[in-house]
Amino acid sequence: MKKTFTFLLLLLCGLAEGQVSNLKGEIINENAQPLSSAAAVLLNPADSTLLYFSISGNDGQFEIRNIKKGTYLLQVSLLGHETVYRSVEVPNVSGENIGSVVLVSKIFGINEVTVTGERIPLKIKKDTIEYDAGAYKLKPDAVAEDLVRKLPGIEVDRAGNIKALGEDVNNILVDGKEFFGNDPKVATRNLPADAIEKIQLYDKPTDESKFTGIDDGERNQTMNLILQDKKRRGIFGDISAGAGTDERAQAGAKMYRFTGKSQLALVSMYNNINQLGFSMRDYINFSGGMSAFSSGDGHIMIGGENSFPVNFGQPVYGTGSNGAAGFNFSFSKNDNDRFFMSYLGNGSKRSLSEATTQKNYTPSGSFLVKGQQAETKTDTSQRINFGIRNLIGEKQNIIINGGFSLNSATDEISSLSSSLLGNTPVNALERKSGENVSRLSGNIDASYLLRINGSKTILKISGKTNLTGSNSSTRFYNKTEYFSPSSLESGNQFYDISTSGGTYSGNISLTQKITRQSFIDLSFGLNYSDEQLNRNQGDIENGLISDTSLSPEFNKTDISFRPGLKWKLVTSKTSLTVSLLSITGEYNSFLNNDDGLTKKYSFISPGASIEYNYRSGRRLMFNYSALANTPAAMQLLPVVNNLNPLSLIYGNRDLKPEYIHNSRLTWWLFDQFSFTTLLTSINLRYAKDKTGYSRTIGEDLRQVISLVNVKSDIATSGTIDFTTPVRPLGITLNLVIDESLDRGLDYINNVENVNNSLTQRFSLTISNRKKERWDIETGTALTLVNSKYSVQKSLNDSYLDIAWFTEARYNPCKSLSIMSSADITKYSSGSFNESRLIPLVNTEISYNFLKNKRGILTLSGVDLLNRNTGIIRLSELNTLTERRSAILGRYIILSFKYRLNKLGDNTGGIDIKVNRR
Repeated sequence: MKKTFTFLLLLLCGLAEGQVSNLKGEIINENAQPLSSAAAVLLNPADSTLLYFSISGNDGQFEIRNIKKGTYLLQVSLLGHETVYRSVEVPNVSGENIGSVVLVSKIFGINEVTVTGERIPLKIKKDTIEYDAGAYKLKPDAVAEDLVRKLPGIEVDRAGNIKALGEDVNNILVDGKEFFGNDPKVATRNLPADAIEKIQLYDKPTDESKFTGIDDGERNQTMNLILQDKKRRGIFGDISAGAGTDERAQAGAKMYRFTGKSQLALVSMYNNINQLGFSMRDYINFSGGMSAFSSGDGHIMIGGENSFPVNFGQPVYGTGSNGAAGFNFSFSKNDNDRFFMSYLGNGSKRSLSEATTQKNYTPSGSFLVKGQQAETKTDTSQRINFGIRNLIGEKQNIIINGGFSLNSATDEISSLSSSLLGNTPVNALERKSGENVSRLSGNIDASYLLRINGSKTILKISGKTNLTGSNSSTRFYNKTEYFSPSSLESGNQFYDISTSGGTYSGNISLTQKITRQSFIDLSFGLNYSDEQLNRNQGDIENGLISDTSLSPEFNKTDISFRPGLKWKLVTSKTSLTVSLLSITGEYNSFLNNDDGLTKKYSFISPGASIEYNYRSGRRLMFNYSALANTPAAMQLLPVVNNLNPLSLIYGNRDLKPEYIHNSRLTWWLFDQFSFTTLLTSINLRYAKDKTGYSRTIGEDLRQVISLVNVKSDIATSGTIDFTTPVRPLGITLNLVIDESLDRGLDYINNVENVNNSLTQRFSLTISNRKKERWDIETGTALTLVNSKYSVQKSLNDSYLDIAWFTEARYNPCKSLSIMSSADITKYSSGSFNESRLIPLVNTEISYNFLKNKRGILTLSGVDLLNRNTGIIRLSELNTLTERRSAILGRYIILSFKYRLNKLGDNTGGIDIKVNRR
């Protein structure tokens, strides 16, 4: 630990060393009036790359701090004004204040500097920030994500998630057009950085508000990657291949063709090193949907609560091979008339082994369930998304979005588990199963908009359809042994399920402008859904079980009427919305063609939101909504699911709809001068008649689980996310504090059990600000979980996990890049049997050669200590679970990438001549 702190201290001292000075001044127009939001930038005279910058305030004043001694080119720019250049020495012999800089709207001579091929690293155009990509130094094989990491005011975490000006960026455009269904990481992790000329950052209004001219206040933080003109005149991309120890291999190819009206992108990859698809969304589809990440109680479990992100932000368990391919195509006559479509396909075959320890709580004590499982799984996933924007004349507009997906999977599982009271075995289950699943789904939504009365009135007619169908065939062998008294049960059965369903909704609304800044919206909606479930269960030797209670036909229909009223006020600083929706309907369930059971429901669904921008970079937001969820057919099915004979599950036809209230209060601060951001939020969710569980646990520890409505379920959380540069040290700090408290309710042997789970997470990340040669990031995270159970207060649990990571990249020259990273996680024993320390060390060396640096040779070493293990810890209503999974171990791989059609050097074409008197 002393060595670690010594290393960090030396690093900070090295970053801080050297004489530094400040530079300040005033930016005015030709009438001596102050100009705000003008960019004052210090450039490197040798290659015009950005070194330091500041932005003028409302009084026109700017200040650039902590500048190292040297000669710089000062560039002062503002949209609509002539850019001014000056050569400056730091420290300045006449003092820090260089006086007034005058920007005029016409071209004039500057005797100090002559500029050819002007480049401005940073521009502010009203609500848009525009970055010049050529002003930032990158390695030759950099992708868009590497470029985005260097932009002032933008943060990219290790999983590739982007936060700009303190807000998440979930929408990435290429030349203003959709790219692979707006999935951000597909663009940022695949497009080469040297194809990008500029990056724009702005709040994108909805397509509807752009057409209607009525500002609905809805915004989406958007990043637009603008390509270089030369990249629109040919084909570019790359091909790669690699091989390594333990028969590890990878290969990939990317090809792009962009013109002014069309875009075409092709991507493909194959590997057996756990690189899955192109984005998190594809990882989910490719793994069989969100159900693949769920526990038996439906809780999402993507990675450990405290592990640092790997690949797409979560550990990848097991070993196997993975392949993926996709294309993106769009064509547009103009912004209001375009068509776009994307396809992504994934395939995987993997093997997984894991060990699970689960502590279960009962009113009289607790018992353990220990298990071992081996699994072999194959997955394929194919997804198509498309969209149409068609403006008919000036008064009509059609907006269409849709998609289709096809998934299939096979799953072979062999497991052995036992339940123990203390150290005494009570039962044991040996299980072998095989499953084949296929799913097909499609969705489409369309809107028709008509402007009436000079755009003061808007008629909107919209509809949405979702269709799904699936078939699963399961073969399973169970051998169950009970030890007191001794007995043995076995069964060799099949379990086939087919489902189909559709959801159809239509809505008509009339929006009327009341004043220039407010409008009212009247709407009426109709929703209808139909779910069908057919199950056949039987003995493999004797055929279908004649008892229809185990082979049911079940159907659920749901219809609801939804009239609504909304009022909205939008000003330059405030957006206020108040809405009221009435939901009235009924759902019917039919079991084996009986007369059916009808449940009627009626809810008032209020909503309110306010966004107040009380100062530049200061925003206060509040949102509240209420919604109702009716139970799904699988939850209503009252027929036992006995796939696991030690855990029998029953649905309930008498389930009520859940009524859920959500509220969120957010305070957001962004200082454009220091690039300090602060995001704080408080969330509260209250659910009435939440669908929960009633468990009956027998003396033999066999569980019978029934779905029931519990009276309440409460979840609260709070977040503080603070980022600021520390200029004297040359670093950026990011501090995140998360607090969450979940209060859940279930029943155990007819006794109410209240579980309060408090999770506290603290993380601190430090990174260097100037990344010309060194790019260093290090940090730590602590996670403390406390769980309290009303059924057994003496069995309350807590555990602490600590993680530390560092990643350093060094570019000693344009041809060489060296990267090393370490992730160390300590899982404390706490309520578990033992603590674990897992160090993960990786390294990578890349060398660029051939003409125009078109060849890249990379040597990578992963998990060099061969210590990686996947651990998940999860606290639920009456259980505490630890799952340990095998994970890909140490390997070394050598790969080669060849870049297609790299056009010229990316120097930016600036010729600067300084005339000294």
